[in-house]
Amino acid sequence: MTDAAERHRPLRGRRVLIAASPHTAPVLAERIERLGGRVELFPALEIRPLGDTSALDAAIEELERYEWIVFTSGYGVRYFLSRFAARGGAAGAWRPRKVCAVGPATARALAEAGIAVSLVPRDFSAEGILAAFAGLEGGLPALDGARILLPRAREGRDVLPRELEAAGALVEVVPCYENVLPEVETSALRVLAADPPELLVFTSSSALQNFVRLLGEETGRRLLAGATVAALGPVTAATATGLGKKVDIVPEENTTRELVRAIARHYGAGPEETLID
Repeated sequence: MTDAAERHRPLRGRRVLIAASPHTAPVLAERIERLGGRVELFPALEIRPLGDTSALDAAIEELERYEWIVFTSGYGVRYFLSRFAARGGAAGAWRPRKVCAVGPATARALAEAGIAVSLVPRDFSAEGILAAFAGLEGGLPALDGARILLPRAREGRDVLPRELEAAGALVEVVPCYENVLPEVETSALRVLAADPPELLVFTSSSALQNFVRLLGEETGRRLLAGATVAALGPVTAATATGLGKKVDIVPEENTTRELVRAIARHYGAGPEETLID
């Protein structure tokens, strides 16, 4: 194989484990396979709607009282709108004043439902959302007294609501789905522990934490220590650090496309070989 071909497929023959959400994993796997990787999907996340939707229903009934609705994931959009529709609403009929989406994928999900997005941060994270609000006219102090709805997973970081409340905002965190530990056959975990891939890819802290929980902390830490680890975003990287592993690959932008590009560059691809669609 020529040098150019090798650079175009820098993962040729390498085993790559992907621990991601059910929505993200297939897209990420396809991109990794195009780089020559032999993908193994690890079911690290199971996303489910809530059994008790009373808090979500109450928020939907009073949407007009919120000045901002902030979506921090595509799942938040999906389950919020699903419940909204189940209660007889149409996406185009709601009247929140302003909508913030954590990143372009979340913004696209809203746009596809006919919902205009007012704010998308440059850094696709809770910290990025705070920076985006700080960059608006009046900055964070302008949120004093503003009602903000935050539909999200039952499990979530508290940095965003905490800092918004510190600015004086009246924040209502409303769970609309949950991330539960999936069931994985013990035999599959034993095979993984005995013969782990050389590259482990994690797209969220939850995926990484569940990986370790399912394998057991001792085994999980051992696999992390012995592998090259790619993490989507500084929060996921910090979770790995807390488990004793300094992450080898973190993209500059928190998107799966940039994650794959960073992986390709780590394994020797030049800029012209990392143009992943």
